[in-house]
Amino acid sequence: MNKRVLVAAMSVVVVACQQPEVVEETPKKLGFNLADLDTTVDPCDDFYQYVAGGWMKNNPIPGTESRWGNFNILVEENNAKVRGLLDSVSAAGDLKKGEYDQLVGDFYTSAMDSAAVEAKGIEPLRPFFNLIDGFNTNEDYYLSMADLKLRGIRGPWSSGVTVDDKNSSAYIFQVSQSGLGLPDRDYYLKEDSASQFIQQEYRKHIAEMLALSGVQNSEEKAAKVYDLEKAIAQIQMSRVDRRVPENVYNKMSREQIVALAPALKLDAYFNGLNVKFDSAIVAQPDYMKAIGGVLNNTSIETIKAYAKWHLVHGASEFLPHAFVQSDFNFYNKTLSGSKEMKPRWRRSLNTINSGLGEQLGHLFVDRYFPESSKAALEKMVEDLRSAYRVRIEGLEWMSDSTKEKALTKLEAFNYKIGYPNKWKDYGDLDITADNLFQNGVNLSAYGIKENLEKLGKPVDKDEWFMPAHIVNAYYSPSYNEIVFPAGILQPPFFDPNGDDAINYGAIGGVIGHEFTHGFDDRGRKYNAFGNLANWWNKLDMQRFEKRTDRMVSQYGEYQPLKEVFVNGRLTLGENIADLGGLTLAYYAYKMSHVDGKDEPAPIDGYTWQQRIFMGWGQVWSSNQTDEYLGNQVVTDPHSPAAYRVNGPMSNMPEFKAAWGCEDGDAMVRPDSVKVTIW
Repeated sequence: MNKRVLVAAMSVVVVACQQPEVVEETPKKLGFNLADLDTTVDPCDDFYQYVAGGWMKNNPIPGTESRWGNFNILVEENNAKVRGLLDSVSAAGDLKKGEYDQLVGDFYTSAMDSAAVEAKGIEPLRPFFNLIDGFNTNEDYYLSMADLKLRGIRGPWSSGVTVDDKNSSAYIFQVSQSGLGLPDRDYYLKEDSASQFIQQEYRKHIAEMLALSGVQNSEEKAAKVYDLEKAIAQIQMSRVDRRVPENVYNKMSREQIVALAPALKLDAYFNGLNVKFDSAIVAQPDYMKAIGGVLNNTSIETIKAYAKWHLVHGASEFLPHAFVQSDFNFYNKTLSGSKEMKPRWRRSLNTINSGLGEQLGHLFVDRYFPESSKAALEKMVEDLRSAYRVRIEGLEWMSDSTKEKALTKLEAFNYKIGYPNKWKDYGDLDITADNLFQNGVNLSAYGIKENLEKLGKPVDKDEWFMPAHIVNAYYSPSYNEIVFPAGILQPPFFDPNGDDAINYGAIGGVIGHEFTHGFDDRGRKYNAFGNLANWWNKLDMQRFEKRTDRMVSQYGEYQPLKEVFVNGRLTLGENIADLGGLTLAYYAYKMSHVDGKDEPAPIDGYTWQQRIFMGWGQVWSSNQTDEYLGNQVVTDPHSPAAYRVNGPMSNMPEFKAAWGCEDGDAMVRPDSVKVTIW
């Protein structure tokens, strides 16, 4: 063990031994594989390499992946369980139509029947192509936009029903920018050599997909489609600007929205969707003003090619293998660095997760979720809430009036664990075992219809936005709630037989992370009722922003690739949540396991303080391709894994003390730039 690690561990042991009332604890399982460590590295120099270096060396990225980590391994373990469930229900007979096992079983059967998909070829596309080929003018396209949306074909703008940011008890209709095939507008705007290569490969991909669909002159049309998308990208709001809630909350009357772009016939669009409203949200009014001009200056032939491209792009997973291969070659190989395509069952599972995730989650929890895990997590959530309460009360930079409102919001936090209290009824969804393409069409149409029908109804506070078997968690500002699906309540996040300190560092850090999202640069703007409303006084806002500006600068210095830097502004909310989450996990464990009790004994030479940080580091142990990292810094609000570990810890005096670090060490940021928020 590194000398400084040993000294830090021994210092706590000595203190404990000076207390005569200490009773030796029963040895516990660490819940951490010591072979994952790289003990040649000083944890005070690079804790991520120290805690994960052995793991990274012994776990190269599989050819089917662009990122491989402990997170992914748990996902694949869940997938193996889910595959067994799918094989079972797809083989069963006499399933009742509309029940969750029939829906996922028959969809899976149709998805696995590659021979039937190949036999149908591109015939399923013909009715859609006939519709598109019927457009003689740009106005024909505008008047058909509602029909295209209901069929699942993406256009230059999107729409749907969402919770009103300023009235969380009501749904509201919203219109937003859309229409790109690359992951972000910046892919079209950058001119460096790597970006130019991606742009070139993207044009080739469009051409190949159009040619496979029987479109003539596909290369020429692909070039024009790309030019149209680039023109769309040039008028879009950036991801960073979209992170500011006020920027995308523009409430307007129906008449005002229609007047933004008269040529687009938006009134006919709304009528076609059968949505009735007096006012709605336009996320990007300037975009809606500009897109009419872009489209009017585009030939109808290019618009038809654009519509066909987005049809086949969205439907590629339901089409013959040549389409699937082309999609993989560009989006997985070129953009993300994957070398091999996932097997068909795995790709089919991704499709089911995106449309029938709740039903699949129902199967999963029926078989695999122990209720004891739910009870354990509920206790941990309350421990984290208690720690947050104490942290807020002790903040030296926040006034008493703002503290009072922050505490009110904290107490109002709701949480959901495991699975929904009530499962949705999909009895009228038509899924059969013998037609994958039609199943995809039906599923898309059903989801759109379900969403639009929310308008005018009370908000369903029981709704989940993530399937129960998924390895993830989320915070909803409008619901002011944190949600932990059953899928994440397993090692390395949570081990019911493992050390509590490791668990608090892992799943406790995740709980604290989601709690802190309620108080990050975006979440702090929502009150206890989930409404976008300012509850901060001006001086406290300035103090908060001074601290977050330091964090923007800190992460903006991180360079995962040559000449590629993390976007500190895009990742700000997640970075705040990582620092807050790990801090809360530390103090939640201390309050519940240490204060007023005997000092917990070291395990395998590691103190409870050190094990907290090891638990968090273990979660993010991973390898990534360069392509994945390049895409991540453009599109992902989460920082790369190494910085999710080293970033928050380098700001924490608790880390410095736990590992015996000194001023000047890489993992100890100077006081002048150190970030403490919550």
